[in-house]
Amino acid sequence: MNTPIVDMLHEIAQTSGSRFCMPGHKGKPGFLPSEVNCYDITEIPGADNLYMPQGAIAKAQELHAKSIGARESFFLVNGSSGGIHAAVLSVLAPGDKVIVARDFHLSVVNAFALVGAVPVFVHPSAQETQLPCVVSVEDIRHAVEAHPDAKAVYLTYPNYYGMCVDLNRICAIAHDAGMQVICDAAHAAAFDFSTLLPVSPAAAGCDIWVTSLHKTLKAMNQCAVLCVGENAKIEHDVVQSRLNMLQTTSPSYVLLGSSDYALGYMREHGKTALAMTINLVEDNMRRIEALGGYRCILQDVPRNTGAYDRDVLKLVIDVTDRGVSGFTAARLLHQNRVEVEAADIFNIVLICTVADGVEDFDLLKMVLKNIKGSNYNIRDTMTADDLAAVFGVQLSVRIGEAVFAQRRRIEPEESVGYIAASSVGAYPPGVPVIVPGMEITKQMIDYLNRLKYSGYQLFGMDGGIEVACL
Repeated sequence: MNTPIVDMLHEIAQTSGSRFCMPGHKGKPGFLPSEVNCYDITEIPGADNLYMPQGAIAKAQELHAKSIGARESFFLVNGSSGGIHAAVLSVLAPGDKVIVARDFHLSVVNAFALVGAVPVFVHPSAQETQLPCVVSVEDIRHAVEAHPDAKAVYLTYPNYYGMCVDLNRICAIAHDAGMQVICDAAHAAAFDFSTLLPVSPAAAGCDIWVTSLHKTLKAMNQCAVLCVGENAKIEHDVVQSRLNMLQTTSPSYVLLGSSDYALGYMREHGKTALAMTINLVEDNMRRIEALGGYRCILQDVPRNTGAYDRDVLKLVIDVTDRGVSGFTAARLLHQNRVEVEAADIFNIVLICTVADGVEDFDLLKMVLKNIKGSNYNIRDTMTADDLAAVFGVQLSVRIGEAVFAQRRRIEPEESVGYIAASSVGAYPPGVPVIVPGMEITKQMIDYLNRLKYSGYQLFGMDGGIEVACL
């Protein structure tokens, strides 16, 4: 494989002697054996520098950009979150308006706070209530027409459950209006390597996007890449400077090597490996449903969700007809050595990659076969209008103004009418219910309590809700 960083690390590991430099373990055994620690180096001669890459790192980034049809790429060592921050800061300036699909991950809130942007939230018009919906082409078209002064459109692609917006058409609408497209494509890294998966951000014409290699490729945690489109009006020096503001000055070469290896593997084997994995997933969808009481959501594009396409490698299984909730199914699977990515009231969510094998699915099916509930019945009383009342709220003050204001923590029921100072929401999928700068409503608190009592993990409510003292 063509892996410049991996090759560089091999050479340094084989030729280095005594290291009177960082890191302090000096490549010797510790938490990890010396065979691993010897690859954990600093910017010694021949190692290149992530802050101003000119050697192996630069070559690896150029290889990736060329292979996927991007103008350039930048390796990240603190996950997609840092890349999202850099992307937003590369496109927007203080006071710039940005159209934002409401299913955004909470990480972008901090980016809007840092840059002082003015987001206009677009809640999906789709009517499904048991799955997180995505915005439609018409949703974005109406927002663009209503806000012609917006600088950019911000999208999440795909969403946590693998559902995809019509990225081609939305990019065309934004560009026709003179707007740039920023894309949180954290779960889309595999899309670059197979025509059997949804269109990649590069092929669709995104201007700047971030993919998490550690989510769907054979890479270690925190490995991610920020990419710039071929026709994007974004200067290289601007992106590099924003990244240098946000990333550590001591990047992990182990993570850089892991990114290099994962992408090299996909360039050489990805097309074939993904085809085999997709066949494996689709075959097991049928076998899982044949067990009875299970329904695999993404065999087709889910109706009434606004989705144009779906990522079949997100195995979303509705378990409720088995007599259990998704949370219970996840707990029972864990007790039998099967870990899932996430669970909600109805579903378990599994991320499938080229690293999964037949034996993994055999164990999954064996455990699923033995799960039995006691006539578990979920009555969902939330309507599309109810969800719109929660997620259709716009900001009362700018996010940055609320985030950096003095704050105090109060009980959730007492927070109604106050301006939120921090994000509050549930996992999965990590989408904030309350965003800093929003006036907190009773509907928001009721919805959060509903999630809490249903078994979701909440963030931002520990000990109360932080409100801004404005």
